[in-house]
Amino acid sequence: MNKRNLDLMSRVEGTRDKFHTKVVRFELDQIMQHFTETMEIIKKQFAVADELVVAGRTPEGENIWRAQIVFLASALDFYMHELTKYGLCEIYDENWEKTEKYKNLQISMEMIEVAVKSGEETDWLLEYFNEYYQTITMVSYDSVKEQLKLLGVELSTVADRAFYQKGETEKTRNRLKRRLNELFARRNIIAHQTDRAHTDAQFKMITKEIVHNFIEDIGKVVKAIDAEVRSK
Repeated sequence: MNKRNLDLMSRVEGTRDKFHTKVVRFELDQIMQHFTETMEIIKKQFAVADELVVAGRTPEGENIWRAQIVFLASALDFYMHELTKYGLCEIYDENWEKTEKYKNLQISMEMIEVAVKSGEETDWLLEYFNEYYQTITMVSYDSVKEQLKLLGVELSTVADRAFYQKGETEKTRNRLKRRLNELFARRNIIAHQTDRAHTDAQFKMITKEIVHNFIEDIGKVVKAIDAEVRSK
């Protein structure tokens, strides 16, 4: 290999190191702060949509509502990712009880070599968890259920914290499942089909109330998860 190619490789490696960002291990208060900040940004878009609707530009206002649903799903997804990294590190540090799913996590030989060479340092573990889960979406009921099971968080307690109301006929777990799956499905239709039906290409109905209810329910779910995690 000639000197020019070697110099080029050196510059590429140097650039890669320069822009590599260390994965940060956030605490529960910080994780909730990130979620709360995002939720406030999402809620502020109601004012923008209201102005458009009042001005007679209803289709544009409806698109703001659709965008709110997409960002809401993203907020939940990001919260679950941060919580997963936090919880797995807590289990590794023996602050939380090991779960069966944790015991069966698969780690490549490459990562084992990194772990052995790192000695007492555990930054490699957070890097691994970040890399492993970053492409996994955690919005649907099944995905949230599996992550909570991985961390040893009781799903039924989360459902009760979020949705229990005296006299309510729908079981809290069923409501949790329904609302998470409704959000996930609507987010996918908006993101992949511009909120149009495959059958006749008509836009699905969207209202401010639909979005508001989603925001309220997902907020309750995250607060319930946070409360349950803190009780550990």
